[in-house]
Amino acid sequence: MSYLSKILIIIFFPLVTFGQKWEIGLQFGPSNYQGDLANDIVLKETHLSGGMFLKRNVGQFFSHTFSIMEGKISGNDKNFTNQEIRNLSFQTDIYEISYQLEFNFFPFSFGLKHKDFTPYVFTGLSLFYFDPQTIYNGQTVKLNKLDTEGKIAGNEKKHAYSLYQFAIPIGGGLKYSISNKFIIGINVGFRSAFTDYLDDVSTTYYDKNILLNKNGKISVALSDRSGESGIQPIGYSGKQRGRSDLRDWYIFSGIIISYKIRDSVCFQF
Repeated sequence: MSYLSKILIIIFFPLVTFGQKWEIGLQFGPSNYQGDLANDIVLKETHLSGGMFLKRNVGQFFSHTFSIMEGKISGNDKNFTNQEIRNLSFQTDIYEISYQLEFNFFPFSFGLKHKDFTPYVFTGLSLFYFDPQTIYNGQTVKLNKLDTEGKIAGNEKKHAYSLYQFAIPIGGGLKYSISNKFIIGINVGFRSAFTDYLDDVSTTYYDKNILLNKNGKISVALSDRSGESGIQPIGYSGKQRGRSDLRDWYIFSGIIISYKIRDSVCFQF
């Protein structure tokens, strides 16, 4: 047996033989958003999120977590005095599947010299679905196909941007093992989306005549809503509408509770 093989066995044998166990659990709590319609998180735009997860603990410090989450986010220019003249707003449900690698700061829950409490951090990769909408004349209107920034004007594409996107989850929390079977905790998870269109706002205003011919009056009306307050509309072709250099974020946070399913070979010391 090679020297490297011996080292790998020494490192991983305790993890594989004595340290692995599964958890299944639930998370529920607030969801929120930060992006072109909210430079800062707005508390009154907080909604609910929830989901379930399956976790594989590998030793006392690392875990692999697979989760399914659902939450709602929204934003409105009226929440900021320097943005209210633009008068844009949106809301969307987000459906997410995610893998996260979790690191505990203390040896947690089982094994030699374990602790029942630890702070932790996590990151990974998420795939999510969204579909931004707004309220117009008392009706809920989907924004993607209206192409408010002229992403598909002049060609035959059906969507201005894909409604399926990836995100990087970044967060942390605290957890406590209340018994041999149950863990409770809290966490905050920021998601850096691989898109700037969670809110249907990113680049510049587009030529309203082209939008009118391509998508009709409602596309023009929702591309520039500044005139709804009785002022002269501010949008013209090429004028800044959003900030494409900054991607949007969504946040899933909350309370977690999980049930520990021990391996038949996992020993408690």
